[in-house]
Amino acid sequence: MKTVYALCLYKGIDRVKQDKADFDRLKEVRCWLLDMDGTVTLGETALPNAFAFFDAICEQDYLFITNNSSHDKNHYVRRLNRIGFATDAAQILTSTDALIAFLKSKNEPLCVFPVGTPSFEAELSQGGIAITHERDQQIDFVILAFDTTLNYQKLDIACDYIRKGTPYLATNPDRVCPLPDNRVLPDCGALIAYMETCTGRKPVRIVGKPETDLIDLVLAEGSYKRSQLAMVGDRLYTDIEAAKRAGIVSVLVLSGETKREDLTQSEQPDFVFKDIGELASAILRIGDR
Repeated sequence: MKTVYALCLYKGIDRVKQDKADFDRLKEVRCWLLDMDGTVTLGETALPNAFAFFDAICEQDYLFITNNSSHDKNHYVRRLNRIGFATDAAQILTSTDALIAFLKSKNEPLCVFPVGTPSFEAELSQGGIAITHERDQQIDFVILAFDTTLNYQKLDIACDYIRKGTPYLATNPDRVCPLPDNRVLPDCGALIAYMETCTGRKPVRIVGKPETDLIDLVLAEGSYKRSQLAMVGDRLYTDIEAAKRAGIVSVLVLSGETKREDLTQSEQPDFVFKDIGELASAILRIGDR
């Protein structure tokens, strides 16, 4: 006979009934993969009840997994520590890490034309990837990233390379980056749409979520089994889809882009919570039972 837990017993579980085996999936988690903006933070502010989550998982590990390639790890470490989340560079993975790992897997010297911020370019260079800012060079890829320093000349040169047959990569498909007061910034997904319109070509690869490259980096380190990882995020088409593709637990929080009415039968995460604080309540209750 199945044991069923009602919503009133586990505040925050977004289902009226839940099988005990599903709750056991949360109990098995040893490392939480956390999206940042819309999930734990919004800009320079912690989202409500975020600190309760870190109190609840005090004996478990966590990594921040972000598609945002506009900043380097040290930027995120400083930002998170300012907010009050104790974090070091080893606990940050960005889509730039996934991109560099993909480029290095080619096992040959590469040169790229980047559409990205200076810190993004610096990380590529530190990763052993040669870059050029000039047109009509011998390059291997055009790279599209979340570029808050974007100008028309970059787009013009990138478009020229791609129209002449150079393949292009993208760090992430996020259409916008959320800001406080319901504002957004155009993100890399908007650049992909721009480039597809100009060239008629799609990127040969997108390395950020929903692709599994970032989760694969965690698994390759060897400290955790798939069943011990959970992805927590606010976007169905990146965070939750990446978790599904990787075969790990998917946890949606409704504190960011996704709203309850966006959920469909075909896009159902393993768990849905109002925010990460309600996830914390569920973790504590599971631990007590």
